[in-house]
Amino acid sequence: MFSKVLHTLICLFTIFHLIQCSTSIRVYRPFPTESPFEVIKTFTRITIVTPETLPNRFAYFSPYLYNTKGLPLIGAENDLLNEYGSLSYLIRKDLSIRPENYPLLIAEGGKIEIKEFLLESIDGCFLNDVNFKLRAEIQIGKRQTESFEYSDQIRSHVTDCILTASSITVVPLIWYVAYTGYRGNREDQMNQLGRNGIEAFFTFLEIQSGYTKKAGVTPNKSVAPPLDPIRDPKIKEIMDTL
Repeated sequence: MFSKVLHTLICLFTIFHLIQCSTSIRVYRPFPTESPFEVIKTFTRITIVTPETLPNRFAYFSPYLYNTKGLPLIGAENDLLNEYGSLSYLIRKDLSIRPENYPLLIAEGGKIEIKEFLLESIDGCFLNDVNFKLRAEIQIGKRQTESFEYSDQIRSHVTDCILTASSITVVPLIWYVAYTGYRGNREDQMNQLGRNGIEAFFTFLEIQSGYTKKAGVTPNKSVAPPLDPIRDPKIKEIMDTL
């Protein structure tokens, strides 16, 4: 009897651990044909500086339960890498595949310095905070340095505690599944905030680089020619009686 209970607990622990370990970071600039990696160009006149921690940590996940970091094979990785590359790579990639969006920066050179970059998920027992922060200074040519600052947050009840309690008692799981479908799991939340922040940064960089989006040309609508009064049956009938 004890062995069966122990086996069940081990299975539950393994399942929940695998669930919380499945966080994959996929942050990129949302374009219809975006791919994980592209051949990028080297711009010798453009300097990109990012925090020292970024090469080894793109995002940070702090679980409340099943925090077994340090154990072989099953240790939770709190430091997460981006499957689409580092922040420096994302910037160089966008400059390479969309140079027409950055005319001044490409022509005159400049410096992009990321002062702060934070993408994290802090898990509590009943509440979870997903935070995003990005601060940067951009100087194009000899122009004045411009500052960019962006932050966003999602607070939800998508936590390991509630998932575990819902699974054990079964009935609340019905609510939890629907709630997760509405709020998204922690992976969805982190990726969404990351993409929104990256898009805001690139839009700001485009504006500073002198790029203006061309308004879409509205096709000329065919306007029906005015009806010839003489050909109008009603007017023709009146004209004929005159």
